[in-house]
Amino acid sequence: PIAIASILHRVSGVVLFLLIPVMLWLLQTSLAAPESFETVFDNVLLRFVAWIFVAAIAYHFVMGIKHLLADNGSNEELKSARMVTVISFVIAAILIVASFVWVMF
Repeated sequence: PIAIASILHRVSGVVLFLLIPVMLWLLQTSLAAPESFETVFDNVLLRFVAWIFVAAIAYHFVMGIKHLLADNGSNEELKSARMVTVISFVIAAILIVASFVWVMF
């Protein structure tokens, strides 16, 4: 699980990097006029893209904190590192599900 968390952390970083221009375009479009805001956020596909961005931020943030703690010397033993990884996965999953409810409904 530790290596999977690390690889997914990198993947989430790439997803964030690739979606930044899309999110900036969505922001610019939504702020142009009240009608364009409704047009952007009434579109389920665009809301789904926004959720992917928010979910990637949530995962990247949680795993980034885990990596920072590991860089400071905590959880260097295999057992504690696995435990922290599982806890991080659970926290990230909760944030991802909560962000889905927040963005999509």
